Amino acid sequence: MEKPKYVSIWRNKWITANANSIDDFIETFEGLAKMFKEWKEMGIKLYPGCSTGDDYAEFYTEDMDMAVKARFTVTIGDDETTEYLLTDNGEEIRVPEDELKKNQ
Repeated sequence: MEKPKYVSIWRNKWITANANSIDDFIETFEGLAKMFKEWKEMGIKLYPGCSTGDDYAEFYTEDMDMAVKARFTVTIGDDETTEYLLTDNGEEIRVPEDELKKNQ
């Protein structure tokens, strides 16, 4: 059985919507560059064949620990206390409490 690919959908639109100065732009883009460099070091990759031309990009890892560290987790519906990882086949995997605590 193939390992699940944990995915994070990244949207480029509105990144600087609240910027009020050139320093806000610099801070935003430097922070993003730092995050993407960390993701690369963690082994996170751009999903093959994803369309980056429409302001969205999909990133993935097969390592749950890395997905949690990279903050791929999401809440679903009204339950703000339970975090999930999404897989490339649409599965929602509940992240065990000990995994969340380990990566905080």
